Amino acid sequence: MLKLTASALVGAAVGDLRPVSAAQAPSAELVLTGGKILTMDDTKPRAEALAVRDGRIHASGSDAQIKQYVSDSTKVVELAGRHVTPGLIDGHSHVIGFGQMQLKYVLLRPPKVTSFDTLNNELAKAAQETPAGEWIVGRGFTEFSEGRFPRRWELDDATPNHPVLIIHWGGQFGVANSMALRQANLLRKDVKNPYGGMYLRDRLTGLPDGVLIHYPAIYSVHQPTLDMDERMECAAWGLEQFARQGVTCVHDNFCHPQYAAAYVRLEQTGKLPCRVRIYPYVKNLEMCKLLVEKIRRYRGPLVRLQGVKLAVDGYALMYDVPAQHRHMAVPMHPQPLFNQIIATIHNADLQADVHAVGDKGVDWTLDAFAKAAGSTAECRRRRHRIEHFLFRKEDTIRRTAELEVPVCIQPNFIEVRAEDMLRKLGASRRQLVETMVPVQTFNREGVRLAYGADVPAFPSHSPMDSIRSAMDRTTARRRRLDTSEAISFSEALRHHTVGGAYAAFDEDEIGSLTPGKQADFVIWKGDLDDVRTGQDAASLEAEATYLAGRPVYQS
Repeated sequence: MLKLTASALVGAAVGDLRPVSAAQAPSAELVLTGGKILTMDDTKPRAEALAVRDGRIHASGSDAQIKQYVSDSTKVVELAGRHVTPGLIDGHSHVIGFGQMQLKYVLLRPPKVTSFDTLNNELAKAAQETPAGEWIVGRGFTEFSEGRFPRRWELDDATPNHPVLIIHWGGQFGVANSMALRQANLLRKDVKNPYGGMYLRDRLTGLPDGVLIHYPAIYSVHQPTLDMDERMECAAWGLEQFARQGVTCVHDNFCHPQYAAAYVRLEQTGKLPCRVRIYPYVKNLEMCKLLVEKIRRYRGPLVRLQGVKLAVDGYALMYDVPAQHRHMAVPMHPQPLFNQIIATIHNADLQADVHAVGDKGVDWTLDAFAKAAGSTAECRRRRHRIEHFLFRKEDTIRRTAELEVPVCIQPNFIEVRAEDMLRKLGASRRQLVETMVPVQTFNREGVRLAYGADVPAFPSHSPMDSIRSAMDRTTARRRRLDTSEAISFSEALRHHTVGGAYAAFDEDEIGSLTPGKQADFVIWKGDLDDVRTGQDAASLEAEATYLAGRPVYQS
C-alpha cells in the first residue's frame, strides 16, 4: 500500500497560485497543483505540484514553491487531491499485432469460442462475408471443450472455399485448414519440420493434420500481410488503447522489420499518443545479418529503433519436461547458431532482446550474452535483455543480477497459463509453477525488472491487470500461487516506470518526474493510497494521460 498522507508530502504548506512576474522565475506552460504526486525520483519522491516547461518537468514541490512559475499564459490544472504518477511504460507488447487482431482478424476469444462448434460458427460467419479464395485469419482461442486443437478437416467443414489460419492466444500454436496448407505446399507426406517448429501428422495418412507448433511452423503458412495504410491504422489504434490506460511508452518486441516504418510515418503526422521503442524480430541468422546491415538506425522525438528481438524457445525450453510434451520444449535454434545471432546483434552495437521462457532457455541466453560481450563489464554496458524468464532458479537469477541483464516479465502468465502448466508439468513439478514469475526473488537479488502486457498474446493491455497478477498471484480458477513471490503496489508501479525506462536505455529521459526529464505523466481516478490488493489496483482508471506536457487522452 502507498502511504501518501498530506503530512508526508514535500513542503506541505499550501499557497495560492496567483500569477507572479516573469522577473521572479521563468514561467511554466503547465502547472499541476493540489495533488498527490508520486515522482518515482528517490531524491524527492512526493510533491503537491508540478511545473512543465518546453515539454519537460521544470520543477516539483509544494504549491507554495511552484506558484512562482505561474504567469498569465500558464495553464493551471487543479488536481483537488488526485494522484499523479509518471507515464507507465509497457516493456513488452505487439502493438500492430494488437490492432491487427482487433481490426482485421476474426476474434476467437472465450467465452465466444469454447468448442469446435462455436469456432466453426465464427469461421462460417467470416466465410459468408469474405470472397471465395481470400484469406480468413482468426486469433485468440485458448482451450476447447474437446480437450485438443481442431484438425484441418474440422476447419474445412466451415470454410471449404477459403484458406484459413487460426492462431492460439499466445501466438505459439496455430491450425491451418487444407486449402492454406496446399497453398504453402505443406500438404505432403515428405514435408520436413522446420527447425524449432513442428507439423503434427495424421496417424493414418502421414499428412500434416493442420496443427502448427511454434513460430517456424506458423510462419511457413502464407498468411496475408498488411499494406502501409493498414499498418498505420493498426498501430494508431493500438497506441490509442495504451494511452487510455496511462501508458506513455511501449516497447514493440515483435515488430516485423517492414512494419517498423509505420511508426515512423505516424510520428511524422504528429499524431502519436505514445513513445515507441522498436525491436524488429529476426527468425534466423541470415535475416539478422541482413537487418543489421540494411536497417536505418532511426531515432526520432518519439520513435526509436532500439534493438533486435529473437526467440530461444517458444512455449518453454526446460531441463525437465514430461515426455509427452517435449515437442513444446524445443529450442528455436541450435545453440551454436543462437550464439552467432546474439554475437551479430552485439557486434552491430544493438541491444539483443530474447524471448526466453524456460530455465534452459534463460541459461542459453545468459551464456550467449556473456560470450558475445567477452567480459562482465561489457555485458553490463550493453544491457542485452530477457523477456519472460518464467521460473525461479536462484543461481540463474543471481547470475542475471551479476551481469545486470534487465528482465521484462509478464505477471499475466499467472492468470492465463498457470493452470495449463500445472496440467502439463505434473505434480512433481508443482513448485516450479507455484513460484512462476518470481518477482520477489528478482527484487531480492537485484535484477532490474520491467513489466509488459504482451498483448495480443494475453487478453488485457492494461498495466493495472499486470499489477493485479503480480500482487494477488491468482490463476484463472481463482487459485493463489505461492504468495512469497507477491509484491506491493508501490514495487509494481516502480517496475512499470523506472524499470521500463532502464530496460530501453531511457532512464535519463522518462520513468520519473525528475526536473529535466520528459513531462510524461498520468492523472488517476481513484485513490492510490487505498490500493491494498491487486483487485484494488485493477479498478484504477486513468483520467488523463500527458505526453511531453500535452494531453493525449482525457476521459
